[in-house]
Amino acid sequence: MTTTSQVSRRTFLARAAAAGGGLSLGFRIPFGLAGAHAADSVPEVNAWVVIRPDDTVVIRIARSEMGQGTLTGLAQLVAEELECDWPKVTTEYPTPRQNVARNRVWGNFSTGGSRGIRE
Repeated sequence: MTTTSQVSRRTFLARAAAAGGGLSLGFRIPFGLAGAHAADSVPEVNAWVVIRPDDTVVIRIARSEMGQGTLTGLAQLVAEELECDWPKVTTEYPTPRQNVARNRVWGNFSTGGSRGIRE
């Protein structure tokens, strides 16, 4: 004797979402200490953002400014998310040497095709 119950698509999706949400776990696995700390003694939030003790924020931009507003646009996106005081925000370019020393944490430095902000 085989019994099959009729499950609506909405019920199936709700149950699948509940099961998937119940099984999701979040954890961080550090891949070496070299990527976690800069060469100086200022602690980093990550490779892109440094918050100094005097509340200045340094945002590292790995894209070229070619007249498209990439430098300012990327800094504004990060500063807005962190709710930074804009006069205390500065930017800096990481060097290719720093990128290689930190296992290419900034990835590709290219800015072609107006993709500085999108990528």
